[in-house]
Amino acid sequence: MQKSIGVLWLALGLGCLWAEKPRRYVELGFNLETGFANNYLTYTDFFNDDRIIHIDLNSMGRYDFNLAGDVSAKTFLTINGEGFSVGLFTGLAGLFYGSLSEELFRLLNEGNTSPYSQADLALGGSLFAEAGIQIQKQIGKLRFMISPAVFLPLVVIPKPKTMSLIVKTGEETMSVTGDFTVDIYSPVALGTGETFSVDTGKLSKALDSGALGFDVSLGAEYPLFSILDAGLLVRQIPIGLSRLTYRTQIQAAFGFNTIASEQSLLDMLKEGRIEDMLMLEDPDVSFSRGLIYVVRPLRVDLYGRIRFLGHFLVLRPYVGLSLFTPYGDVPCFNGGLEGQINLWRLLSMSVSSEYTDLLWKHRIGFILNLRVLQLDLGVSTQSQEFTRSFQLSGLGASLGLHIGF
Repeated sequence: MQKSIGVLWLALGLGCLWAEKPRRYVELGFNLETGFANNYLTYTDFFNDDRIIHIDLNSMGRYDFNLAGDVSAKTFLTINGEGFSVGLFTGLAGLFYGSLSEELFRLLNEGNTSPYSQADLALGGSLFAEAGIQIQKQIGKLRFMISPAVFLPLVVIPKPKTMSLIVKTGEETMSVTGDFTVDIYSPVALGTGETFSVDTGKLSKALDSGALGFDVSLGAEYPLFSILDAGLLVRQIPIGLSRLTYRTQIQAAFGFNTIASEQSLLDMLKEGRIEDMLMLEDPDVSFSRGLIYVVRPLRVDLYGRIRFLGHFLVLRPYVGLSLFTPYGDVPCFNGGLEGQINLWRLLSMSVSSEYTDLLWKHRIGFILNLRVLQLDLGVSTQSQEFTRSFQLSGLGASLGLHIGF
């Protein structure tokens, strides 16, 4: 037993010495991240002994029902020198969301005082591909970063102006009907007639027609005190707009069957028998030419880095702002705090809580640095509502791998 413990301490010591060597001169790898969130349903509402979806309408009707999902993937190659680094990267990043206004849930919970009411439905999203270069340079105590990039919007769903649900009630009946129209813009046609088909052979022609956009990210960091660094990061400043001319339009009508009082809509919702009452017509799909100008979300972050006991404990607060997001013209105010414990350069553990792009996220992360190989892992809980973000209303995961010498 003592021999095993001795071998473990020896391996740990050698690992620390190896990890403490200067950072990798040549480094390549990837980072993956994905997540989803909602602000009403939790893990136990889906996975329970009753084997039905639990919907507590008593707690609904206080705010809109929101869904969101995001994904990002990036590969990179970086060369680190004395006081500078140069890197190439490519990747994908997307965010999609849906929203149903609180009026519908308030009606289901409290009833309707009039025979007619209306609730709003909205959705939107975007998926971008990118490629660029990132340059960092140390000038005295000041460290600069510049990262120009070209991007291609693969899918853009602009926020619709109005999509409504019409609710009609009688003495013993209720019906919910609605229709929606969704426009999807892309760099190439997604089909012809009423058939989906992507002609990738026309992609080069689409790029020549102005589908590629251009933006630049800038950053600067300066040590204000021996334990405090301050930085400013402005990501994806629009320089050249992307021009998309292919539009796919989806139109559909849907609703709930009129339900008699002896088999109420509320009871069927609680039992999860949505398929017994849902009316959904086959959607009409059309492909045409349209025009939309697209930029990627612009984000501004002001952050600090506070070090205690050398680099053993590091705190990183930040505040920021996001513009041009899929949510529309309303800016997103961001902020958060991350705490990090570092065991030399070998192992790093972090806990963070932040509000970013209308989502609360609480994350635990681990970094294992073996110099020639570095592994980054992270898991998070998230939701649009603060209290729900601790109740598994949404989950996220990240994975990163760095290899170099």
